[in-house]
Amino acid sequence: MKLSVIILNYNSSGYTLDCVNSIRKYTQLGDYEIVVVDNGSQEVDFDRLYSLNQQPFLKLIRSRVNLGFAGGLLLGLQVVDPSSTYYFFLNNDCQLLDDVCSRLYAFMEDHKAVGVCTGQAVNRADEHEPSFNYYPSLSGNLLGHGLMRWFHPADYLPRRQKYQEPVPVPVVTGSALFVRATAFWQVGGFDPAYFLYCEEEDLCRRLRQREWRAMLIPDVRFRHLGGGSTRRNLLIEKEYYISLFYYFRKNENVLKQLLLQLFYTLKVGRKAFRSTHFAQLAWFILRGAPGRESLRYRQGLPVIARPTTDHQPTSSLLSQ
Repeated sequence: MKLSVIILNYNSSGYTLDCVNSIRKYTQLGDYEIVVVDNGSQEVDFDRLYSLNQQPFLKLIRSRVNLGFAGGLLLGLQVVDPSSTYYFFLNNDCQLLDDVCSRLYAFMEDHKAVGVCTGQAVNRADEHEPSFNYYPSLSGNLLGHGLMRWFHPADYLPRRQKYQEPVPVPVVTGSALFVRATAFWQVGGFDPAYFLYCEEEDLCRRLRQREWRAMLIPDVRFRHLGGGSTRRNLLIEKEYYISLFYYFRKNENVLKQLLLQLFYTLKVGRKAFRSTHFAQLAWFILRGAPGRESLRYRQGLPVIARPTTDHQPTSSLLSQ
């Protein structure tokens, strides 16, 4: 295989089926496969994916629990063809608008120093959507990205600008992350300690440390619908800060960690008068965004009711 496309599904099978159909419609690459990982969805949602079993070069696997973004993709990598030279981690709320796979593959083949790349995202209305981001940092937060652009222009390219040529970027979007397999494994792949956020920042940083480049290819387009699996609420907001502060603990010294903690506490806390939501979130950040409160630990395995007897429990774990 030249390419393995890996897609996560979590209670959003309609998005997943549309995503797969767009890949099948546009991709002309000779050797590719699709791996769909159901990340602990409800039974009724997973059942809608059974039709995928009839498609050639497509593997459908299921996790009993939600492993998170990084964990789910790592599970998918367990079943990819070992000869694949590239991995395309594609959000299920994305749809390809042309032969994205073949074009990104060709670009990577022609640019051996590039470890990861992505295309240009557009939203539902075909409007430009930023497809890269900056590394989270204390200086960027305190001084602002506009001012930091004066000191480090390559690390703070305007995100909303429409580029005409391929351009090096700090962090490619996690929605459509096309990565060279040798580079990916050289840096250890995704860190499964991240549950929902900051996986791409962490991966791109480690790739950069090994001198692999990240690129935006603006004439390769895909549609990012947004909202495929995650709805914003207090628990999801907390999950973001759990990942963000884990990233800081990996990459910043203790003093910077404390200053960042104070910065985000004040940033969120100043909105506390609007809603208790922000007050709770600010207190959570002030406590260090503890990982023990992650959604990872708020889920249980599926259960099925059983007849009750004196010697039999009332429920039993489903075997998958």
